[in-house]
Amino acid sequence: MIKSFVISGFLWSLVLFFPTLVNAETKSDVLGLQLGMNKEAAHKILQKIGKLEKTESKQQEVWALNADRSFSYIIIAFDREYTEVRFITAKAREKGKRVRYSDVLDIKKARQAGTNNNNNYIQEMPKRADKPGYKIIARGQDPIYLTYFSIERIYQ
Repeated sequence: MIKSFVISGFLWSLVLFFPTLVNAETKSDVLGLQLGMNKEAAHKILQKIGKLEKTESKQQEVWALNADRSFSYIIIAFDREYTEVRFITAKAREKGKRVRYSDVLDIKKARQAGTNNNNNYIQEMPKRADKPGYKIIARGQDPIYLTYFSIERIYQ
């Protein structure tokens, strides 16, 4: 009886905490948008989920999202040639489904650069054979839930 209770508790803890750990280690996209993705592929995704609000200096675009429960805007920037994605930022939807810092990065491995009521977590992900190095940045005033989430390519 006690053994089954312990096993049951362990399994529930995996269900509750494992998804967060997986996301923290592997988050490399924002709503399907990835670094290095070509402009046409990124626009194909963005046109399905939102509407272009404005273009800034031909390298950066602001998209209002139609129906995402967590995020209201995507800011996407392209390289100088305007051919591939170099960074993506998502703005949390006010009164939407909240996203924890730990849902997008590993807080224990991230560098915290914020102060009281100004949380700023930065986690660098090293270059791998199939992906360039990148930074995950999560910001917000709430100690648990983020306001902005960014993925930015590291150029070396």
